This record gives sequence, structure tokens and C-alpha cells, in this order.
Amino acid sequence: MSKLVRKATAHAGRVSALDVNVVEIFGFGPMGATITAVRNGEGNLQLMKWNVIGNGALIECLGGTLAGAVSEIATVVVHSHLVAAVKNDAGKLEVISWTQDLLRLGSASHENASQIAICSFSTESSPDFFATGHRDLKGNLKVGVWSLSATGAPAWRGSASAGAVSEVALAYLGLGTGLRYRFLSAVRNARGDLELIQWGASADGATVQRLGSITAGSVSQISLCTLGDLVFTSLRNGAGNLEIITWRSHSNGSIDRLDTARAGSIFGVSSTLSFDASGAQFLTTAVRNGSDELELIDWLVHPSGALQRSSSVVAGTVSLASVRSAWNSLNPGAVNPAPHSVLITVLRNAASNLELVSWTRQ
Repeated sequence: MSKLVRKATAHAGRVSALDVNVVEIFGFGPMGATITAVRNGEGNLQLMKWNVIGNGALIECLGGTLAGAVSEIATVVVHSHLVAAVKNDAGKLEVISWTQDLLRLGSASHENASQIAICSFSTESSPDFFATGHRDLKGNLKVGVWSLSATGAPAWRGSASAGAVSEVALAYLGLGTGLRYRFLSAVRNARGDLELIQWGASADGATVQRLGSITAGSVSQISLCTLGDLVFTSLRNGAGNLEIITWRSHSNGSIDRLDTARAGSIFGVSSTLSFDASGAQFLTTAVRNGSDELELIDWLVHPSGALQRSSSVVAGTVSLASVRSAWNSLNPGAVNPAPHSVLITVLRNAASNLELVSWTRQ
């Protein structure tokens, strides 16, 4: 079975909040631009574009841009645009879009917000829709649907609300039979429990409706991924340990619990889905473990939703970490010769500086 191998490292300046995304180029070897979005040493939003070469053997910075003061950052790729949802200096949710070359296209602000999350509606027929989730001024969950205009400017479409929350994560599920789009929020509710809520949105995004929900035990530090109708919540459970729960969502709004896997003590978690050269599917959790080190744990995903721990690797001391995957080819000159994934972790290291690390499986 394949295992994770560290490939390259790159550094930048001081950060206190971060996220990372990849604008991919499908069908050919180069995987596109890796873009980090951080709160820099001056408290401002800073975007940097990176080239991760070949199978992750080299990471080079290609440039960057600055925006205003922020205190929270969440990013997503929407139709080859990078979209950031931030808490701006007025305490409000602000959505900003850029091209892959970090040319700013537009922005729109909404209400006061915290615990901001974002996900794209990744469909070929309507690639310009996305959703945000946040904790509003009263402490309640608010989810909203947005779109990008022909010029790339974000516009608010519609919203819905739920009860009190203290953490929010979002992921897209797919097309529905009634309301066109289905997406999922994973929250820490007023009781401190994990709660999954499935939402449906109309074709124009103006109508957002709650479809169903399910709860689990006491949690914090929630990370959320989806693969078709499979749902993966990676979290810190009530005992302070890593716990991954797999679920299956249904178009009627119901959600079934499938499997649970656990590991040791953690203080933070991020997760991503990817595959190796054989086509095997993996969930990778990037955690700050009990020794304050970055630890990546690879879990093989079976079609049933069952998880099998595959390998793990430890890097240096961190206080923040996020992981993403990118499609890559072993032969950049050919179409799909041996597709696999390069993993990219972006972290705040022991010196409080930004650090990127690339990983592959061997």
C-alpha cells in the first residue's frame, strides 16, 4: 500500500490566519496554480501564487497581491476564479474574487459574521454558484448562495438560517431532484455536538431550504469533505482525539452514519480527498497532534464508506495547518498517463511564518 512522502518546502513571512486552494488545469500534467491566502504580519489579506513543479519536487513563488485588513479567511475555486470569504475590518462577511493571476475582479459585503466557511457548486452546467456559511451577530447559523457575474464579480442570491452554532464547515453535495443544488453544513451546535444539515437551493439561488439533519456527539475543530453522496467529517471529539465519521447523504435530506475511525490527541484538523496512481481513493487528515507537530494521516476509503488507516508522517511544530490536493500527471506531456495527487499543506510554523510542504504517495 502506498505511503506519504515529503517532497519540497517553501517559506514566506509572518501569518496569523491562512487557507490554501488550487486552480487546476485538467487533462494535462501541470496542475495549475496553488494560491495561499493569509493574514500577514500587518493584519492584511495577502494572496500568493505558487508553482508546484512536477511531482511536488519544487515549490516556487510566482508573486502576490494585497487586500485590506481581515481576521478570518476561507477560500474556494469557482470556475477558475479564486474566491475568498473573509471577516473584514468592520466585522462583516466580505466576498472577493480574483483571476488565477490574482487580478482582483470584484467584491461584495454582507452582515456581521464569524466562523466563516465557503464551498463551490461544482457542476459543469452552472459553474458560477457557491455558498457561504457563518455565525451571525445573534450566534445563529446563516447560509447564503452567491453567484459570479460574467466579469467575475460576486452577487448575493438568497439565504436561510438555523439555530445557534460555534463552528461552521460547508461542502457541496450535488444536483437535487427538486431544488437544484444540494449542499451540507457541519456545525458545532448549541449543545456542543456535531450537527449535519443538508440544504437545497433553487436554480437561481434565491430560494434556500433546509432538507434534513442528523447529530453526533461532542466535537470541536470540524473539517468536512464530500465525494458524491459520501460525507466525511474529521474532528476533535469530546475526549480530545481525532475522530472521522463517514456518512451517506440522500436527495430527500436524510443522512445515514456509516463508519467511525479514531486516532490520537489533536488540537486542530484539516482534511482533503485525493487518489494515488492506482486510482485508490484516500482521505488525508492534517492535524496538529499532541506534540504540536504537523501530522498527516492517510486513510484508504472503501466504496462502502469504511476507512482503513494507510500511513502517517510527522513534520515540524505548527500552530495552524491546512491541506489541499491537486491532480497531477507523472508525464506532463501526455493526457492522463498515470494520474495521481500531490498534497499541499500550508502551515504556520514554529517561527510564526508561512510554510508550504508538498507530498506524494509512493
